[in-house]
Amino acid sequence: MAKLAINGGDKAVNRNMGREWPIRDENEEKALIEVIKSARWWGGGEGSKVWEFEDAFAKYQDAKYGVTTNSGTQALICALKAAGVEPCDEVLVPSLSFFASATCVLFINAIPVFVDVDPNTYGPSAESMEAVITERTKAAVIVHNGGYPANMDAIVEVSRKHDLPIIEDCAHAHASEWRGTRVGAIGHLGAFSLMAGKSLAGGEGGIILTNHPELREKLYAYMDLGRWVERPDKSIRLPSTSNFRMPEWTAAVLLTQLSKLDEQVEIRERNFTYLAEGLKDIDGIEPFERDPRVTRWSIYYWNFKYIQEKFDGIPRDKFLAAIGAEGVPASVGAHGRPIYQNPLFQSMTDGKTWPVKCPDHYIDYTKTHCPEAERIFKTEAICISHRYFLGDISDMDLIIDAVKKVRANTDELR
Repeated sequence: MAKLAINGGDKAVNRNMGREWPIRDENEEKALIEVIKSARWWGGGEGSKVWEFEDAFAKYQDAKYGVTTNSGTQALICALKAAGVEPCDEVLVPSLSFFASATCVLFINAIPVFVDVDPNTYGPSAESMEAVITERTKAAVIVHNGGYPANMDAIVEVSRKHDLPIIEDCAHAHASEWRGTRVGAIGHLGAFSLMAGKSLAGGEGGIILTNHPELREKLYAYMDLGRWVERPDKSIRLPSTSNFRMPEWTAAVLLTQLSKLDEQVEIRERNFTYLAEGLKDIDGIEPFERDPRVTRWSIYYWNFKYIQEKFDGIPRDKFLAAIGAEGVPASVGAHGRPIYQNPLFQSMTDGKTWPVKCPDHYIDYTKTHCPEAERIFKTEAICISHRYFLGDISDMDLIIDAVKKVRANTDELR
């Protein structure tokens, strides 16, 4: 008689885990009603919720300045423009991330150059960054994959050596810290997504952080139709601009969500730390070895490693199917397939495909290979979403028991 649920046995998990997301209460409702009654439905001016959120979030993340946008993708685009990236320049981008970490470069007609993965973080490898830098390289987008900070000591060293602006893609990492400084305030610019699924949820929206006043000026101009950084001054200064403004509604909700973030981060960190302890003694399951420089680990999803040869040779995807049948909400980690394998990039083979139109210089992405990224995607990375870490410790026990059950019955999976 089968023991595993995938073969008809009883499930190990028979109830919902974590919390429904986004978490909301009367505070979000009150904040929205306040905006409705104020008749200030567009950001700007004294009392603006947008201005209040920009200042509050910048302070929260240890940065001097914050500039909001209407999406995380637009935050990355603004950051690239502020960093001085021009058409046909090269920009280093992560191979494992949401595709916007690379397509943001295409939108300004520059050329993404993919960087392989540090297996200790699933973020970009500093060694791989340095290996692909050329005279055309004008900036680097690095991601804190799942919320685990990339090795910023090594990345900052590459930046200094090559005078290379670093744009931190912090869409997964609100509140994470490296050596006591929150991400987004370590590189030259830090871009955050604030869409509904993120650990700081605003429906849609983004924000860019910086400690450099000259970059702040450029960010504001690109975000707000070329208008100057000094908020009362509406003069147009730059020739290449757009309207990426955040509405007051979004900022009002984000301010209420920000007031809850610390408590949520603490609950998640307590739970995934407990889960890691429970999983690490199971052959074939390896939680990340936490770097002591990661002084706070705030997750969008919690990555951990599956080692097939230590799990009786059972392929990762078959293991995922088995624990999924048991009721464990796990999936392929590190944000899945390498970005350059997306059909958009696979079609760029002649230098004429929109939006890259640099006839004297192009990359055939069908020939791009990042061995670590491909290995991690195909066989190793597993993740669980942040919302499943907002419940009780008993939820973690259910996950541990389910994984142990599958491990004890691998003969059923052969």
